[in-house]
Amino acid sequence: MTEESDAPLAIDIKGLTKSYGSFTAVDNLDMQVGKGEFMGLLGPNGAGKSTTLKSITGLVRPTSGTILVNGIDARNHRKAMTHVGCVIETPECYHNFTPGEMLDYVGKIHGIPRKEIGIRARDVLEEVRMWEWRDKHIGQFSKGMRQRVAIAAALLPNPEIIILDEPTSGLDPRGMIEVRETLRSLKDRGLTLLISTHILKEVSEMCTSMTMINRGRCVISGDVNTLIHNMAVSDRSITIDLRTIANITPVFVSDLKAMPGVSNLERTGDRSVRFAFIGSDEQQADIADLVAAHKLRLLSMNETGADLEKLYMRLTENEVNVK
Repeated sequence: MTEESDAPLAIDIKGLTKSYGSFTAVDNLDMQVGKGEFMGLLGPNGAGKSTTLKSITGLVRPTSGTILVNGIDARNHRKAMTHVGCVIETPECYHNFTPGEMLDYVGKIHGIPRKEIGIRARDVLEEVRMWEWRDKHIGQFSKGMRQRVAIAAALLPNPEIIILDEPTSGLDPRGMIEVRETLRSLKDRGLTLLISTHILKEVSEMCTSMTMINRGRCVISGDVNTLIHNMAVSDRSITIDLRTIANITPVFVSDLKAMPGVSNLERTGDRSVRFAFIGSDEQQADIADLVAAHKLRLLSMNETGADLEKLYMRLTENEVNVK
């Protein structure tokens, strides 16, 4: 649970529990998100992040506990979600729709007047940098572009709170940069944001606060900079697993080792390498450009979240439970 504060809360969770038979996905979780705050909900796969977000947005019914959204009981779903935009799990858009048609459809569902839909659609598509693609079919888009269309749809009703479930999961480096830039612009607008992720680097660079959960329980929560400083995590590197279509050459390995921020590189297969990386998103995208320059064709480039694993081990081994 975050530190006590007199600031108004956008989301107030107390004692949230969600069980599926004998399995407890979320276990007596307390979490507060202040208005205008950008919180990262951290945890490995299976920690209970998606279940928590689904409980807030009414996609699942909690076993016990209370959730208030802008002071409204989340069980009153229609009223509580009035000023909330969300993208939970993998976004699905109609592939034969254009972004313009998709937002027109979403606007009608929300009961937004037709003239206003067009104005809002342009605003949100420009904000997510998709306006120039407004008349192209979504089925032609990359996953990162589809993710930005989904975020635009979440923004269309002009919400005060944005909830996103692992918004950069599965994206290539360019797609991750584009989505993160969109999130930063929303942060600058003063909106309340809650995103789930397993990447500590993502939270440390974008969020103002974080809540880390494990097995559905809060491990630690609070201001990002304060927590990272207090925990004195010395190795801020992430681990990247890179896979290509073509076989990796010795020349590429040599050039990759020379890239800024790359260390501890090892071959993990004919078409894969693993290495530690410390650097900016742009420097990480330069690595993808290096793959293209060597004509190897990038298949995937995944962050494994080494920081989070180390942090988790440190907290659980020392039985830290800050509430």
